[in-house]
Amino acid sequence: MKKLNNDNRGFSLVEMIIVVSIMSVMIGVIGYGLSLSSGKPAEQCAKRLSVAISHGRTATMGKYRNVITVKKEDDGRLTVTEDTYIKIYDDGSTPPDTSQRKSLVGAKDVLVEYKIGTGDYVPLNNGSSIELRYDSGSGAMKKTANSGADYYTGFRISKAGKVWYVKMETLTGKVSVSTTET
Repeated sequence: MKKLNNDNRGFSLVEMIIVVSIMSVMIGVIGYGLSLSSGKPAEQCAKRLSVAISHGRTATMGKYRNVITVKKEDDGRLTVTEDTYIKIYDDGSTPPDTSQRKSLVGAKDVLVEYKIGTGDYVPLNNGSSIELRYDSGSGAMKKTANSGADYYTGFRISKAGKVWYVKMETLTGKVSVSTTET
């Protein structure tokens, strides 16, 4: 009688599929972790902040007044709230037809700083906020509500050594994002 040759030195297709699927899950987890530590949240925050400010500026056109509030929440997240006032009464109060739009734009661990005029960047601490205003006719920025002497000109957003700049043009109201401060 002949003996059957049982040579089991290879891999079965099922074993190969299991090994490949485990490796792909591990690579995905490592890639996600690297993106968090590589400054990707700073890039996303800068782009979302730019879009939210641009939307608020555009919404200002044709309205009585629009106030864009950039706030670092108590838990560290960055939000942008847009309050649109259709009109304001003589006593300074607002009618009930005021609308509000709130956007979450940044993660907890992103450092956000703002700049007034040509001064230095100032950190936006947890629980603090700034208000941006635009002219309803031209779309140009209005001076700061705090001192009234100068304009907010930009934001510096950083994480893990990666820095993004959100620049705001005072005359035109244009908002742009870049990796260099120009």
